[in-house]
Amino acid sequence: MAENRRRGSAPDKDALAALGTAGPSRLRKAAASDVVSELAGQAAAAPAPVEPTGKPAKADRPAKAAPKKTSFYQMEEDADRMRAAYLNTQLHTRYRSLSEFINAAIDEKVSALEQAYNGGQEWPPLAAREIPQGKPLGS
Repeated sequence: MAENRRRGSAPDKDALAALGTAGPSRLRKAAASDVVSELAGQAAAAPAPVEPTGKPAKADRPAKAAPKKTSFYQMEEDADRMRAAYLNTQLHTRYRSLSEFINAAIDEKVSALEQAYNGGQEWPPLAAREIPQGKPLGS
């Protein structure tokens, strides 16, 4: 009877009744220790109360800001070199993505410029489109 069942089909109700259970959901919902205790003829112990962890519920937490896509122009040879450096040093640097690698490189350069030209202090942030567009300086 059970050997003819297809995978994923409902168990035979007569077979479940012979085992003394009304359905598979009862066993799935019970903890393993409860099932063992019940089968041994002992009453299952009440589950231990869950104490609050002090962490706010997921709905109470502020949403993390999603990374914003940034694009720029780069010579193809430089892009090839960048990808090669990322891939060939990934096991040593542990950058999980090319974006993480690029962000670290930019942060390193920006920190060096802040140190050299702004006393190590961050400059006030500039939003997109706040940098003058058009012909570059010095051209």
